[in-house]
Amino acid sequence: MRFPFTATDFAMLARALLAGLLLACCAPVALAQQAGKSAPVTHNEALAGEYHLDGVMETGSGLLLRTDGSFEWFFSYGALDLGANGRWTRTGNGIDLVVDQVGFPPQMPETRFDRMHLRIDGADLVPSWPWDMDDFHKGAERGAYTRE
Repeated sequence: MRFPFTATDFAMLARALLAGLLLACCAPVALAQQAGKSAPVTHNEALAGEYHLDGVMETGSGLLLRTDGSFEWFFSYGALDLGANGRWTRTGNGIDLVVDQVGFPPQMPETRFDRMHLRIDGADLVPSWPWDMDDFHKGAERGAYTRE
């Protein structure tokens, strides 16, 4: 069976979803950062770039790590859409995302989180999921973010 969408179509859709989610939920944070309220961060510029989630069926997720230590993230699983932004730092064998703002459905408060750890595995980032939901279990690793 052949799917009507290519990987490129999916990547374009994912970027559009990310832009819409982040505009809707995170614009106040961006304005605060422009006003000079950002804290110093420790990060590794070699890790900066765009990543997409592989290995999790029926899930679209993207991660943008910027060289200034900020990040943007989106996650779409079935009818659930999440978006977050904040700061990232290199810690031990991985990176930590520290969330400044997260957009989540009010009827699913258990999807709200303030931190996520991703283990570095070669060129991939393996997430430890910060919630319990369906097939996702708090602290469990599932899938991997692969650089674009």
